[in-house]
Amino acid sequence: MQILQNLFSRQHKDKYDNTKDIYNNIRNSITVKGEWLKGQKKYRRNKLDYKTYYAVVSKFFKILIRDVVTRNELVHLPGDLGYVYLDKKEHNRAFHYRVDINQSNKEGKLVKYKVPILDDYYHKLVWVRPKKYSKCKIMPLSNFKKEINKLKTT
Repeated sequence: MQILQNLFSRQHKDKYDNTKDIYNNIRNSITVKGEWLKGQKKYRRNKLDYKTYYAVVSKFFKILIRDVVTRNELVHLPGDLGYVYLDKKEHNRAFHYRVDINQSNKEGKLVKYKVPILDDYYHKLVWVRPKKYSKCKIMPLSNFKKEINKLKTT
């Protein structure tokens, strides 16, 4: 299992940029207003450390999740990144297949069952973006899915 995870991580290594890589690319251009310098009559400019940067990005995504999922709002992203909303769609089929692992191990072949879909609809996160960002994805998607599942149960 560990070997498969290593192969998977190597396979997609260059496909996505993680937070640390983005921070390393922009850390020299981002400064934070520091304390007041009396002699120069201006504020000292400090570089933004990774801990603060990560906290800001995490808080942004928490607010984005809250606004999109809980409040069901259309959220315009900063810059020229487009907007995000939650779309409610109907299911195309009345059932899905579930694999019974225990029965498959006993019989030596794949055992599938038709399971009815109990909900009439599902939620989908939609990001309308310019063409230059067409290959970009919203990566903390698991956080969105957790909140959408909470929304379904209530």
